[in-house]
Amino acid sequence: MEVTDRFFNEERLQIDDGARSYGWLMSQVDCLFCSDTFKSKQALHHILRHYEKADPDLRFGLDIFLQSDWARKSAIAHWKLFTDFDQVVDSQECLQSEHEYPDVASCCAYESPGAFHFLIRQGIIRSCYYNSFGHSLFLLAFQENVIETIGYMISTMSPFHLLAPASVAEMWDGRSILQLAATNSVVFGMCWEKIDQMPLDLKETLQEREIRSICQFASMGLASSLYRRGIDLADVVKKDSSLWLEMIRYHLEPTSLFDWLLMNNCLPPQDFLLCHPDPDSALDWLLANNFPLPCHGHGQEFLREFAIYCGRLDAAHWLSLDRVATCSTSGL
Repeated sequence: MEVTDRFFNEERLQIDDGARSYGWLMSQVDCLFCSDTFKSKQALHHILRHYEKADPDLRFGLDIFLQSDWARKSAIAHWKLFTDFDQVVDSQECLQSEHEYPDVASCCAYESPGAFHFLIRQGIIRSCYYNSFGHSLFLLAFQENVIETIGYMISTMSPFHLLAPASVAEMWDGRSILQLAATNSVVFGMCWEKIDQMPLDLKETLQEREIRSICQFASMGLASSLYRRGIDLADVVKKDSSLWLEMIRYHLEPTSLFDWLLMNNCLPPQDFLLCHPDPDSALDWLLANNFPLPCHGHGQEFLREFAIYCGRLDAAHWLSLDRVATCSTSGL
């Protein structure tokens, strides 16, 4: 991953691009784990600049130190990191306030994703750690949306880590990492794939807020997988018919999810089309997808007249056919 150096001042550092000795690089490792954030960032910059250029033997020796327990424990101590959420809760009086300068790990997450990825891959910091403000390092990476780093972090985290709160801060309302991931289809897919393999009780892990987000990208396969673990998308959609409009508006490929909802006796409301902000486009979508409307009697006749009013005789003809949704009552 390419390292971006927004927090490094190239002119001020005046680094020689030539090869550096093992002793010099090791001195930078010592500087990396100090309480002076600026000196630590300088040392990290030196290491990153010369790590890729180093010969294999030199890099191997450097890896031994960077991947050691000593390096990890030094980072925890000098960068004021916490190894899990319970430790954060027990140490709340030691947390920094948000107006203070962040630790080295947080600086990397915010300003230099490549450096942050390097620290994670080397094991100097671990994916389940929390920073000096009480935010998980995963939360920082998630906010920057660096998918490569996020994917690696998820691969090294346990399902229990993914179900832990993403931050101790009130603004995050105790939301777990899994709940946080529900706003991103790729990240949620990676999290769910890992969690779904474990025999955990997942029924209460996602709230209505997260399910609304998931409905904007879920496939039939994901909906079925969630259903098997006690999380029923159809139950939430039945309670809030506006979700049908959100799915049409935001879901890139909603047809398979619609099929799953219909199979589970979850039907759109009779005013489904009339509530759409762009009914003419909605008519096009319904025609293209041969979508079954749960309209009957006056409701279906009203929709047909509405299509005529819009000048859509093709839609009026389509609506005059038998479009009453018939669904299996057995569910999945």
